[in-house]
Amino acid sequence: MSSGVADAAAGPLREALAHADRLLLVRLRSLGDSILTLPLIQALHDWRRDLQLHVLVEAPFAPVFEEHPAVHKTLILRTRECPAGWSKARAALEILKHRYPAVLNLHGGPTSLILTLASLSPVRIGQASFRNAGAYNVHIPPSDRVWMRPDLHTVEHQLTIMRWLGLPMAAGCGPGLFVRASARAAIEARLTAAGIAPGAYIQIHPTAMLPTKAWSAENFASLGDTLSVEYHRPVIFTAGPSESRVLEQVQSCARVSHTYWADLELGELFALIAGCRLFVGNDSGPTHAAAALRKPVVVVWGSSNYVAWRPWETRYELVRSDLPCIPCPGYFCAEYGDSRCIGRIPVEAVAVACRRMLEHEAVAAAP
Repeated sequence: MSSGVADAAAGPLREALAHADRLLLVRLRSLGDSILTLPLIQALHDWRRDLQLHVLVEAPFAPVFEEHPAVHKTLILRTRECPAGWSKARAALEILKHRYPAVLNLHGGPTSLILTLASLSPVRIGQASFRNAGAYNVHIPPSDRVWMRPDLHTVEHQLTIMRWLGLPMAAGCGPGLFVRASARAAIEARLTAAGIAPGAYIQIHPTAMLPTKAWSAENFASLGDTLSVEYHRPVIFTAGPSESRVLEQVQSCARVSHTYWADLELGELFALIAGCRLFVGNDSGPTHAAAALRKPVVVVWGSSNYVAWRPWETRYELVRSDLPCIPCPGYFCAEYGDSRCIGRIPVEAVAVACRRMLEHEAVAAAP
């Protein structure tokens, strides 16, 4: 596959990676970003199945990589919220001990920069746009130049190195997220205890990192009521352990009895998503997990760029407004003050999208 950028560094890097026995990928920060790295990991594995891929990741997101057959080793950096794993100092020492022939930084922040430098690797790869780009001795050109178009998904940004180097990339859906067997067993047991049949439930995850990406608890409660009554299916509302207050708000607004789980480990959340009939959520990490598990998804969209962050390679419907201020950074609403982009999306519009998805699934499942 040809790219729009000819670069003197591409040939030597391709040669270096062709002869390396190991590659460290530094992927710090969010759940969504971690999940959207998986197509790159799969592409690298498909190109060279003998290349050992090691991933340095923060502890809360380690389950994204730990079960993936293309990942040879997951190196875990502890965080305040999740102390299991290495300190930064210990991580730097361990990375140095591995003597990686090449390191690819997929984050670009100060911590990932320090850990990349600590490797003393002869090949340190980063985006040309990274701050302190001089710390890297190989610079990946801007994605829009490599792909020769501006409207790129985040997955395509991650895959830019493959295209730039002219390495093969399979078309269509490859393997996505892999779920730990013990997590599947734990969820099966929990569903049985709740009297819910596997594959029979609708899952709604009503939380998001930013208020401009979060549809209201009242709206999600109304949607859950509607779907439960119309389709006679149980609805399970989920949230992270620190987000239980959102589920309390949903429950206080709901008129129908639903199930509310805010105590799942991340691997268990993946297992629950894997068994749902339909996943509904905001622009959030769990929504990307549902897409990576190839589940049908309805996503209520707020302030972010839907071209770059929409669900990747799954059936989905994206319900959004068309305000001219979208996309924006999303930390607060500078235009209206009340996040109209997502706050004024009507329940019925999301319900219609859910009906289409459920009816399509019913037709596809019919003998």
